[in-house]
Amino acid sequence: MSNKTAFHSWKFRKHFRYVAEKGINLTVQCNACLPATKMLSTSKTSMSNLRKHLERRHPSILLTQDTPCQSDDLPSTSTQESSQPPMKQARIVTGFSVSQERVNKLVFDFVVEDVQCFSVVEQPSFRKLVEGLSGGKKTMCRKTLMQRIDREFAIMKESVISKLIDVDTVCTTADIWSAQNRSFFGVTCHWIDKDTLERHSAALACTRLKGRHTYEAVATKLNKIHAEYKIQTKVRCTVTDNGSNFVKAFREFGVSEEETDDHSDGVTFSDVSGLLQEEEDEQFFLPQHQRCAAHTLNLIATNEVHKAGENGPSRKLYRSAMAKCSSIWNKSHRSSLAAEAIQDIAKMQLTVPSVTRWNSEFRAISKVVGLSEDQLRDICDKLDSPMFHPQEAAFLKEYTEVLQPLALAIDILQGENKCYLGFVIPTLLSLKTKLSEKLPHVIYTVHIITTITEAIEERFGSVLASHEAQMATTTLPKFRLCWITPKER
Repeated sequence: MSNKTAFHSWKFRKHFRYVAEKGINLTVQCNACLPATKMLSTSKTSMSNLRKHLERRHPSILLTQDTPCQSDDLPSTSTQESSQPPMKQARIVTGFSVSQERVNKLVFDFVVEDVQCFSVVEQPSFRKLVEGLSGGKKTMCRKTLMQRIDREFAIMKESVISKLIDVDTVCTTADIWSAQNRSFFGVTCHWIDKDTLERHSAALACTRLKGRHTYEAVATKLNKIHAEYKIQTKVRCTVTDNGSNFVKAFREFGVSEEETDDHSDGVTFSDVSGLLQEEEDEQFFLPQHQRCAAHTLNLIATNEVHKAGENGPSRKLYRSAMAKCSSIWNKSHRSSLAAEAIQDIAKMQLTVPSVTRWNSEFRAISKVVGLSEDQLRDICDKLDSPMFHPQEAAFLKEYTEVLQPLALAIDILQGENKCYLGFVIPTLLSLKTKLSEKLPHVIYTVHIITTITEAIEERFGSVLASHEAQMATTTLPKFRLCWITPKER
């Protein structure tokens, strides 16, 4: 037998007897299987087959760490060769080979799904990683990656268009945001399957929006995206936030509710010359506009509640309590020592609220209220922040108890998979009921409850009176007619 084999230096070789050699393979007999005769074939450079046999039949042998010894069945070696160190295993046999197309697909999925930079495929360390794991396969270059992304995007777009051809009615959402000094316009599409009644969704666009965010630019971009996917006549409504540019775009170029509800058979006379003049100019035909209920509630929580707190009878308590909370949040956010001190005292980290999310502020205040009096005193001493007066602590406790239903309502209306138009009316009515039940039992927040109730009536009055929203609620098995009074049923 050739001396330069992995079997010669394998530490478990004493459990096998060398039988024959054929090409690049060896045939051995397992001594642990005696008196049964078990012949095994293995490669000269890898003992994986023999190791798998030990793992399946003789796992106790692998627990021992015997040093390699010379088998009596192996031919003797010369003194010069025996003085050389044992040869290490040359390579690891994985049992399968990876094709180049498979490697390209995995790299493509990694870049797209994790939103990686295109330049990652040009990094020497990344290329070395892929080549090492794939057995020497190369990584595609950046140009090839971008071409493949464009090709896959075109295929995906055609797939979405083909699905929407058979759909009669859809709803879209639109939003604008900024990042890295760039503005982006996002549009999603949602529809109900006629056979399974399941809701399906698709992202239609995440494109750049250059220039100012005017209502004309918003209308142009949205109309163009609807036209690309051939759904101009299928969009029942478009849901957006309460931004003034979106509101004005749909007010100027959208279809009014009166026009969509007009089903009269009367003859309508139109000015032909005026219509021809309008066709010469660029026109945008946007669907009905639906304001996001979660965003509207969030505006009530941030604007109306803040105004009520600043101008109400308990404004001094509101200002001082919020200022002391902000002092703790700022110091814990800016200093790691302060955060560690809070962790040692309260056994948790205090949440720093987000500017645009009222729910985060509510949860941050709830964490402060949840601290014991001793813990709160120790934290204020460690951070050198002003102590909370007993009335301020009582105000914050009542504040969180009163606004808990509002925070819950926002969470419900922010649901992605199990929230429909039919959830809006029952959620708002339940919120008003819970607030009215708390009204007789509060001391500091009467004006806040009154302000929230009035804001709901003002901002959601059209939704609560909408026949479409009422029918959407009635047709949901979760609610049916339980949300209205027995007289109205």
